[in-house]
Amino acid sequence: MAGRYSMKGAFLVNASRSGSTMMSTILRQHPDVLSLSELMATQGTRALLPGQISGQAFWRQLAKPTALMRHLANPASAPDEFLYHTVQNRRFDPFNCPPILAVTLPHLFPTPDTEFDELAHQVRRFSRQTRVDHLHAMIEFLGTKTGQSFWVERSGGTLMATSALAKAFPNAKFAVLLRDGRDVTLSMQSYKPARFVIWFWRLASRFGIDVFKPDASIGSARWIALTEQLSGQILPIERILNAKPSIQDAAACWSALTQSGIAQFSALPAHRRLVLRYESIVAAPKVELTRLSHFLELPDDKEWLEYGANVPRMVPSRYKALPVQEQRKLETLTAAARAVSDQLA
Repeated sequence: MAGRYSMKGAFLVNASRSGSTMMSTILRQHPDVLSLSELMATQGTRALLPGQISGQAFWRQLAKPTALMRHLANPASAPDEFLYHTVQNRRFDPFNCPPILAVTLPHLFPTPDTEFDELAHQVRRFSRQTRVDHLHAMIEFLGTKTGQSFWVERSGGTLMATSALAKAFPNAKFAVLLRDGRDVTLSMQSYKPARFVIWFWRLASRFGIDVFKPDASIGSARWIALTEQLSGQILPIERILNAKPSIQDAAACWSALTQSGIAQFSALPAHRRLVLRYESIVAAPKVELTRLSHFLELPDDKEWLEYGANVPRMVPSRYKALPVQEQRKLETLTAAARAVSDQLA
């Protein structure tokens, strides 16, 4: 498979709510980077399923949201990440739009509906092949269209799928974006898509199932995809999304995801991985963006570096605003996973 495709690429993986949307905004401005924002996330549990499918079937996956995704990928559930509702004269209902239009195409093009039609024409003609090969072929098409030679995919929460992504894209590099787990935990409590992940992880755990294990990860396991199909029809999804999880459940979910994901990331060869920390990017953006650029083997671009250096903004720590007793509780709940994260080099 590696010889069939010319574009180099990388994944910016993270545990969710770690500043990855900011990084997509920065990467989009690099003239050589095809910035694929939320491509994997909006494909959900079907992203890397095994087996071959036709171009027509793959396009349906890109163009028809599942019942669950209609609840998760819309301007009410993810107002800062979802982009299609900002498009003028848009064709589709933002609450029922094609997954590829939710974030990925509006992030790349000023007229995403037009690009959607052109992409439909191309993808439907793809031969029967695996989803991974379909993704490769689509990325190559988009890169040719934009004239960019390097792709970076960034989706919230992809740290859990590092092993599956590394196997599917054996030549891709991986940069992990880490952030203080105490702040991430509080943010996950408030973010509706993360609330559903917490709920699903907690439910599976009660049956002794670890959905963050590499061989059972969300996106590549058929049973999870089947569960999504059924859950979209029978679960009270809105009630789940509107119910704020306990700090214990949010911290435990972040900890499980982080520890599993870091183990997967650490297993990659050294030349394929780079560690980035949100706090370091905010404190010294030029230094950290230069590190990222060199790791990705991108051409130096002073204008891009100047632009990127002005994007990060210092955001007050949410956990430090808690009462002291609540701070200590959160520190205890996240201590083990933070230790693993802090040791990653």
